[in-house]
Order: sequence, then structure tokens, then C-alpha cells
Amino acid sequence: MIGSNDLGIIFADSLAEVVYTVAGIELSVMPPNHDDSFLSYEMIGIMHLNGKNCGMLFVSAAEASVRVLCAAILGMPQHELGKDDMRDTLCELVNMTAGNAKLRLGNTDYTFTLTVPFLISGEGMMIFTKKRERIISSVLSNDTISLCLKMIY
Repeated sequence: MIGSNDLGIIFADSLAEVVYTVAGIELSVMPPNHDDSFLSYEMIGIMHLNGKNCGMLFVSAAEASVRVLCAAILGMPQHELGKDDMRDTLCELVNMTAGNAKLRLGNTDYTFTLTVPFLISGEGMMIFTKKRERIISSVLSNDTISLCLKMIY
């Protein structure tokens, strides 16, 4: 039986593995918590996870962190990156993180179908989800970047 902390660890480890694989950047994963610090970032990548236990995956970051990741992934100088490059990067990180976690959860009650990731950006955002009580949040960071992962199911 997988508990909420286990799910949080699986998704956080998946995000860390994806970032390392595509960008060569190691991130430390902080223990799961339940704060709303992910709302303080300007960019939030989102994916709905369809399955027996439906949920939503959020990966949020400051634009500066996404710029560093995007430059590492594309092998381009940061000053040459456009908004579309950064939006695509965060959506693709969400997509690959969900795919990685899906493989890890293959023989559990938490199997799901991937959907199209999307992005919300701006300042002062608020995300409200109705009838979802289990919320898991982790921060992944190093000296250069910080990402916040949130799961609601």
C-alpha cells in the first residue's frame, strides 16, 4: 500500500531524475510538506492525472530557475532564450516527471493516464481545487535553481 508520503517521494524523485537526465543538474529533495510556497513562483506547469485515484501534478518555479534549466537543456546562452522556450521547458519537465512516476507506479492503485501538460504564468496566482484533501508538496533545489512540486489527489 502506498501512502501519501510515498507518492510525494516518488514524484519528487522523478522530477529530480528528469532534471538530472535532461539538464545535468543535481537537485536536493526536501521532505514532503504541506505549504503553498509554490504559488509564489511566476510559472506553474500542470498535468491532470487520470486514473482510479485521479490527481493533479504541479511543478512551479521562478522564471530565473526555468531559464537556467532551459539553457542547460537546449545548450543555448540564457540571453538567447525566449518565453516560448521557457514555457516549453516547464511543460516538458511536467510531462517527463509524470511519465517517470507512471512507470514507478505501474503495479499500484495509483496508475494513471498522461494528459497534455499546460502552463499558467503571472504574479499573484491562486489555484483552488475542490474535493481534494490529500496534498503533497516538496521543494527541490541547489545553489542555482529551485523547483516546487505539488501533488493533489
